[in-house]
Amino acid sequence: MQLEDRRGQLAMAVCALLGGGAVHAQPAPAAASPDNPAAVIDSGFLWYQESNQRIRDAEVIVNVRQPLPDERSWNAHLTIDSVCGGSPIGALPSKASQHFVTPTATSLYPAIQTTTSASGGGDGGSFSLCTSPVQNQQYDVAPGQLPIDQSFHDQRFALSGGYEAPLARLSRLTVGGALSHETDFQSASVNGSLARDLDNRNTTLSAGLNLEADSINPVGGTPVALSPYGLFQKGGNRSRQLQDLLLSGTQVVTRRWLAQVNLSFERSSGYHTDPYKIVTQVDAQGNDAAGQYVYENRPDARRRVALFWDNRYAFDTGVLQASYRRTQDSWGLHTDTFEAHYRQSFGWAGYLEPHWRGYRQNAADFFRFYLDQGAGLPSFVSADPRLAAFHAQTLGVKYGLPISDTGEASLRVERYAQNGSGPATALPGLQGLDLYPGLRAWIVQLGLRATF
Repeated sequence: MQLEDRRGQLAMAVCALLGGGAVHAQPAPAAASPDNPAAVIDSGFLWYQESNQRIRDAEVIVNVRQPLPDERSWNAHLTIDSVCGGSPIGALPSKASQHFVTPTATSLYPAIQTTTSASGGGDGGSFSLCTSPVQNQQYDVAPGQLPIDQSFHDQRFALSGGYEAPLARLSRLTVGGALSHETDFQSASVNGSLARDLDNRNTTLSAGLNLEADSINPVGGTPVALSPYGLFQKGGNRSRQLQDLLLSGTQVVTRRWLAQVNLSFERSSGYHTDPYKIVTQVDAQGNDAAGQYVYENRPDARRRVALFWDNRYAFDTGVLQASYRRTQDSWGLHTDTFEAHYRQSFGWAGYLEPHWRGYRQNAADFFRFYLDQGAGLPSFVSADPRLAAFHAQTLGVKYGLPISDTGEASLRVERYAQNGSGPATALPGLQGLDLYPGLRAWIVQLGLRATF
C-alpha cells in the first residue's frame, strides 16, 4: 500500500523491458506452423535502489504468450517482488530530534525494541531483502533529517492472464483477469476489450473496461483519520473499488510511421488514505512542540482522466518511439510525461537504445507540508511527497543482443532523479530545513526472450 504508485512505475518499466522488442517483429522458428504456433516467453529481473538507504526492490517477471490456431491466443503474466528499506512518513524535518515507532507499536515507548532498522510495512517472512525485518521498534530522527521509516518490508505476488479471439474477420475480443497479494493489500480485477480494424487494417479502434476490487489491511490497524499520532487510535480493514474505461485508436500514418492515441477514464471509491503517513503540526514560530502529529486523510473518491499519444517511426536501421501523457484528476493533480526511445540496430551485434523520460506534476489540492496548531484541522490533508509538486527525469540506455534466430538477451541501466521545493516561509523554526530533499535512484533491468 505504501509503495502503490512507485510499484506502478516499476511495473511499467519492466513491461517496457519485456515489450521493447515489439517494434521489430521476431521471425517464427522453423517448427512453427498455423496448426502449431510458437510460444513466446519474456522474462525480466529488475533491481531498483534509492539513495540514502531508502527503498530497494528486487522484482522478477515472467510473461508467456501462446498463439493458437484461428488467430486466437492466451497469455499469462507472473510478478514476484520483494521490497525493503526506508520510506518518508510525511513528518517534517526539525531542528530538534524526533521520536517515532513502527506501525505495529501501541505506545511511543514499546516494550520490544531492536536496533536494526525502523518500519513501515509488515512481517516480511523469509522472502525479504531485509536482513532482519523488525516490527515493534522505536526510532529517533536526528535534527535536520527527514523522518524516514527505515524498516519497511513487503512482498508481492501478482498473476494475470488473458484470452484473445476473433469475433469476425475484422474484430477481436479480449478478456482477462488479475490477482495481487501483499502483506497489507490484496486486489482482484477482471477486464475485457473489443477491437475493430478499418481501412484495410490501417486503422484500429478499441474500447476496454477494467473492474477492480481492493482490500487494504494496514499493519497494526487502520488509523482514525486526523487522530493524534501518539494515541494510536486504529480500526479494522478497509476496501476500495475502481473502474477504468480505455478508448484507443491506432493509425498507420505512412509506411514508416505508426501513431496511437489512448483516452482513459478512471473512477475509484473507498479508502485512498495511506495508513502509514502523518502530518506535522507546528506552532506560530514553526516549531513542532511536543511532537504534535496527526494521521493524514484523503478523499474517499477520485476521478482521473488521461490522454496518451504514442508515435513510432522506422528509419533504415533504427526506430524512434516518442510519447506524451497528460493526466488530471479530482484531487487537483495534473501531470505531464514526455518519453523518448531510439533503437539503433547493429545487425548481428544487437542494438543500442538510449532512453529519456521527463515528468512533472503540481501538488494535490489538500497537500500540506505542515499544519498550524492554532487552526482547526482541515477535512483532508496529506504531507506525502508523492502528492507534492515536483519534476523528475530518467536517463538510461538498453543493449540487446540476439542469442538465437528468435531469442534475445538485454540489459538496461537507468538513473532516476526527482526534485521538489519546499514552500517559502518566514517561520523561524522551519528556516534552514530542507522540506523536500528529492530522490535519486538506480534501475537495472535484465531481460531474456525465447520462442518455443
